[in-house]
Amino acid sequence: MVGKEAEICFEVSFECGNKVGGIYTILKSKSGEMKKKYGDNYWAIGFYNPKEYLNNFEEKKTPKELENIFSELEKKGVKCYYGKWFQANDVNLILIDSSEFQKKNVNSLKKEFWEDYGIDSIKVGFDFDEPFAWSYAAGLLIEKMLEMKGFKGKKSVAQFHEWLSGSGLLYLKKKNAPVGLVFTTHATRIGRAKSGCGENLMKEVNEGLKKGEYFDDKDAYKYELQAQHMMEMSTAKHSDIFTTVSDIVKKEATYILKRTPEVVAPNALDLSGSFRTRRLTILHENYREKIDKFLDAYFSPYYPVKMKDNMITFISGRYEFLNKGVDLYINALKKLNKRLKERKCEKLVFAFILIPAGIKGPKTSVLGNLVHYQKMLDLVKEKTNEITDDVVSEMLFHKKIDIEKILGEDFYRDMKILSNFFSKYQGKNPPLCTYQLDYDEKEDLIIKALQEAGLTNKEEDRVKIIFYPTYLSPSDGLLGLSYKEFVIGASVGVFPSRYEPWGYTPFETAVLRTLSVTTDVAGFGKFILKNVPKENPIKVLHIMDRTNEQTSAELADILEFFVYMEKESKTRMKIKTREVVDILDWKVQVVNYFNAHKMAIEKMLSRTDKNG
Repeated sequence: MVGKEAEICFEVSFECGNKVGGIYTILKSKSGEMKKKYGDNYWAIGFYNPKEYLNNFEEKKTPKELENIFSELEKKGVKCYYGKWFQANDVNLILIDSSEFQKKNVNSLKKEFWEDYGIDSIKVGFDFDEPFAWSYAAGLLIEKMLEMKGFKGKKSVAQFHEWLSGSGLLYLKKKNAPVGLVFTTHATRIGRAKSGCGENLMKEVNEGLKKGEYFDDKDAYKYELQAQHMMEMSTAKHSDIFTTVSDIVKKEATYILKRTPEVVAPNALDLSGSFRTRRLTILHENYREKIDKFLDAYFSPYYPVKMKDNMITFISGRYEFLNKGVDLYINALKKLNKRLKERKCEKLVFAFILIPAGIKGPKTSVLGNLVHYQKMLDLVKEKTNEITDDVVSEMLFHKKIDIEKILGEDFYRDMKILSNFFSKYQGKNPPLCTYQLDYDEKEDLIIKALQEAGLTNKEEDRVKIIFYPTYLSPSDGLLGLSYKEFVIGASVGVFPSRYEPWGYTPFETAVLRTLSVTTDVAGFGKFILKNVPKENPIKVLHIMDRTNEQTSAELADILEFFVYMEKESKTRMKIKTREVVDILDWKVQVVNYFNAHKMAIEKMLSRTDKNG
């Protein structure tokens, strides 16, 4: 590839050392490859979050030359902390506290950016002002660092992520700083807002581009996102190189931001530390047993359930009912329930909805059932240990076993007391939701949709619902598993997103060798369709140019296919799932970032040479 190799790299993101969302995962997981390429010349620059930094940051003694810069910036209200990002291969990390700088300068900076770029931020509040000031401060810091002895004269590149870092890039471009400027959009603010409102974003994008039309910037006011949109568009326009994470966002960015990204750099993971197949098989059995026990305790007090050869499916993510396709999932489960009942299927499908909402705590009925179920289990185990010798002795001498006598009256009495606790639930339906919400359950979109679909956990239903509205945790008192452990124990993860610039959840599910479903409007799904043979275990659901009914029917077909699949076939598919995603190891994909860096260096050398 034509271009100059960058020698120093600054990675600027609000999520460097500050876990907020998916970008944190990207930065953390590719840090090993970045460090391998740039060594100690790789500098992550992030936002100082007092609630989060201790989980990521180990402060170190600041080098002398950097200390002088920090002192100079502190006079302007910018406080910098130097250390290592211990969650990300101990790369250099500078966290910026720009709170004082923001108080002193935010209004004058807004005026400057209105005059220079037409960014209308007069009516926006803290959610814009905070990253705006922070990013500008990051630009000041990089400008100073470029003058340091070890930096001067070397080819440097600065990679800025999302609109939140935009003011820093624009500052450096205005100063014509000798640093290649790369801007990466992971999703446009307008795109996310449109999808969240139920609009068919990709249809609008495709039809617009076909006609040579683009998003009308005035419409940003309709979503109250004019400042974020104009910042994003200006940063894309003025960057040396513009990149994004998928072909889906490439189109979206072209239409909304009016510049086509030069580089698509797909997201990936560091797969070097992933579990081997044999280990995952053992873990699957262990975690599946825990999930089955929870389900038995959850449903058995109401009516008998068979806990063998059932399917466990799940959807997870933010509470974005339409964006995440929760309605599609529920409608597909409705169709699946009807089909399985008509075919008199013996198997059950336990469908988890792992979407956090506002909660007060676990429902007392759920907690009580789990406690009493565990007591019954403990009592049976204890008695089993006691009577083993007696049973063996009776069998050795060919005596008829009197089970009532061996178990004893005390056992029957204790079991009767425990079983009486459950009698009040018989004849009723198990709850749809495991937790008490901190608002009226009748107003919850998910619960309303489940009830309208007739998915109410009736005894005759083949599809059983468990809405789990909190983050999974080994110490949550209910399932007692982390999200990763649950995924390993489950059968299939379903992610029918209408808007997913990339889609780490189906990707991570596949890495753990659990079957997964993504969509053709998710970056990951599009990547699979483009780069992986058609016959592969990762199912790509069609949303583009389909009605909701058609998509739900296709998803029901996929789930029904998995229900009737033989165990051996399912095991082979799980093994193949991991093979498919090996192409998305950072060792393979990081080259796209490096190519963008080379291109940015070329552009920077050209513009700085022209401007003397």
